[in-house]
Amino acid sequence: MEPIFVLDIGTRVVIGLLMNKNDQGYEILASARVEHTQRAMFDGQVHDVNEAAKAVREVKKELELKTGLKLKKVAVAAAGRTLCTEIGSAIREEVFPIRWEKEDILSLEMEALQEAMNKVKSLEMDNSNPYCVGYSTVKQMLEGQCLISLVGQRGKKAEITNVATFLPRTVIDGLVAVLERADLEMAKLTLEPIAAGQAAIPQDMRRMNLALVDIGAGTADIAITKDGSFFSYGMVPLAGDEVTEQICAHYLLDFQEGERVKKALNSQQEIEITNFFGEKTLLARSDILEIIKPTVQTMAERIAQEIMKLNENKPQAVILVGGGSLTPLLSEFLSRALDIPSPRIGIQVRERISKVWGDEANLNGADVITSIGIGIIALEGKGLGYYSVRVNDVNIPLFQLKLVTVAEALVSAGIHPRTFLGRPGAALIYYINGEIKVLKGGLGKPAQILVNGEPAKLEQHLKPNDYVQFVPGSVGTDARAQLKNVIEISPAKRIMWNGEEEELKPVIYMNEKKAEPEDWLEDGCKITVFDNKTLGDLLKIKGINLATGQKVILVNNQTRKLGSEMIVKVNGQIKDLDYILKDNDKIEVIEKKITVKDLQLQPQAMNFTVNGKEFLLPPREVRVISKGKVLAPDEEVYDGMELIVEGFSRKPILSELFPYLNLTAQAVPGGRLEMLVNGQEAEFTTELTQGDRIIIKWVVGHERERGV
Repeated sequence: MEPIFVLDIGTRVVIGLLMNKNDQGYEILASARVEHTQRAMFDGQVHDVNEAAKAVREVKKELELKTGLKLKKVAVAAAGRTLCTEIGSAIREEVFPIRWEKEDILSLEMEALQEAMNKVKSLEMDNSNPYCVGYSTVKQMLEGQCLISLVGQRGKKAEITNVATFLPRTVIDGLVAVLERADLEMAKLTLEPIAAGQAAIPQDMRRMNLALVDIGAGTADIAITKDGSFFSYGMVPLAGDEVTEQICAHYLLDFQEGERVKKALNSQQEIEITNFFGEKTLLARSDILEIIKPTVQTMAERIAQEIMKLNENKPQAVILVGGGSLTPLLSEFLSRALDIPSPRIGIQVRERISKVWGDEANLNGADVITSIGIGIIALEGKGLGYYSVRVNDVNIPLFQLKLVTVAEALVSAGIHPRTFLGRPGAALIYYINGEIKVLKGGLGKPAQILVNGEPAKLEQHLKPNDYVQFVPGSVGTDARAQLKNVIEISPAKRIMWNGEEEELKPVIYMNEKKAEPEDWLEDGCKITVFDNKTLGDLLKIKGINLATGQKVILVNNQTRKLGSEMIVKVNGQIKDLDYILKDNDKIEVIEKKITVKDLQLQPQAMNFTVNGKEFLLPPREVRVISKGKVLAPDEEVYDGMELIVEGFSRKPILSELFPYLNLTAQAVPGGRLEMLVNGQEAEFTTELTQGDRIIIKWVVGHERERGV
């Protein structure tokens, strides 16, 4: 295996390694270390490309001189804070069931990937233009049912859900820009906490629940192990620079002097400082520690909070790496914040890493762990491959977790997945007399894809420097139609309707409004067609229903609905409704009359109370009155008529009740008939009114019975 060039571009220092792998492990052939002369990096992000590139060039030059090799490709790491994972879904529904082919599914996957990318772009962080470093499909559904694969399945509605991982383009572009200015190409990329963990924690130790904290100048990257692997990553934006800045602010030092003072805290009890004005002062280590104590405590508490958030419990131990791990008091404050013993918090250094040897004189301590980890990952082929292709003359950089397809390259180039396939135009759905109809849109033109001048498919894998030419597919024309295009319109006929000649044409309604054959259909419209072929069609056009024609009248203020019977004759003969009409047919509609006699109206009896009991006097006659006029039995009843039905043409008199009361059988010898109406003495001819209270009794002598 050829040696691999490793660069750890940190906030404060750039470390370069040349590493190789053999049966015994990993050998460091050469190393170089260069500090930035100015602050070119903040929190793992390149801010000054020229300054960072200057340090990289020096490292490259030194390694080339030491090894005699010409270095071109390099493995690097991005800060752990930059990783972002999102879920994206895409749904496509067709009008008719289709067979879902491989290209349909791939296009749908790309739509889901684009949705995840849009979510990342909307986050309030530096992800406005992210790189996708990999995705996996976690759910495929057809008609609401989960399937292992949609390819070859038949249905109308398909849904795909992806989990995608992104890195901000600004972070990667910054690294690429630095490398390009040093005449280098990125060959492998990993994340700093992954690299640090790879070197600092042996595989067999990852069964334990450990927290690895890689503390640099700008960030503290965290990785958690359990059950044999790393399962969670996090970041705290506080690290060594916070401590340096606190020293600089308190003693009025420039940043480089502050860094020197901070490093001296680990080896000197008294430290001489030179402030911004050139004044020199000798300070006790304990005094400086008091100044930085609040900052270190805050850093430790923030790191502890993030560990608890990621792990949901305190870990068995904490392993510190990186230059910032040497910060005085940090282990002590971490022990308190996590409530774990101090011996379980330790600093991992290169000297304790097994199976890694070489250049021990120049490469040792805690700040080289991440650099070694980058090299191990690259030598094991576990990093993200990085290369570029061209899409329509635009250079598109790609990360390779797996072989990248044409489809992924097109999405990275900002091409919408819906243009991959020539989709048919929108269908037109309409209803004719309640029956659903679908008019398909025009067929689309498929996209044209060439890779290096040869026809290609979306799922084809790309190699570095491949050239992709893409002409978007065109959408077919949307379905359009006039009423005359979707319904059969019969020719007009000349008929005689109840003695008058008229032209009989089909009647068309669209969305309950009368329409003409030349009108354009609307999507989802409801069309009702009354044809002119049969006698039944004619009656529908006229709005005549032979079976349910009704009249509504009022009888004594009560509503009464009357059925109506109609007779239809064609050319003098009664015909069935399916009779086919012909020109010059004579149609008569004869409605059967309803007379007063047909109503069979019965007046109500008159109600009285006689001797304490209810008494009904039967009506003497039947009188039907409308608008003050008594109607004859054969008089026609029309719709809306108000009728009054009476059984008495005059008020009855008291003597007219006698035949119903059997008074002769109740007669008392020597008695007389006493008659009272509503408590008043009455005569045989006293007129009665509905509801009167009546007493008719035989009495003897002067006996009287009053009231009821």
